Amino acid sequence: MIKTLTLIDAICAIALFVTAFMGLHAKMEKRVSDWFVLTRLALIVAAITALATTLMFFHLHPLLFIGRIIWLLVALLAIEAAFRQKRETFGSPWLFGATYLILIINVIINIW
Repeated sequence: MIKTLTLIDAICAIALFVTAFMGLHAKMEKRVSDWFVLTRLALIVAAITALATTLMFFHLHPLLFIGRIIWLLVALLAIEAAFRQKRETFGSPWLFGATYLILIINVIINIW
């Protein structure tokens, strides 16, 4: 069961990075919105699997699992801010870079 959840976490982390990257580099507003929907879906699946692993294995390493959920919330906030900035003013390179860094760290955490 843990291998399945870990695999889903890894796939969601990679999908989250790819969809956010594609959405933040899209030229048309419609494409930005479409990629944002896919990014939110990947976030929802990642949150569900993180919550499931936390509930199943909380007694083993409680701080590790709580840290993963907090990091996922940080990623959520960064993605929401970056997409909002993209829709309003065509984006901020600094915010995009910070979002990519957070998502790369998220991929590393979820694969490890």
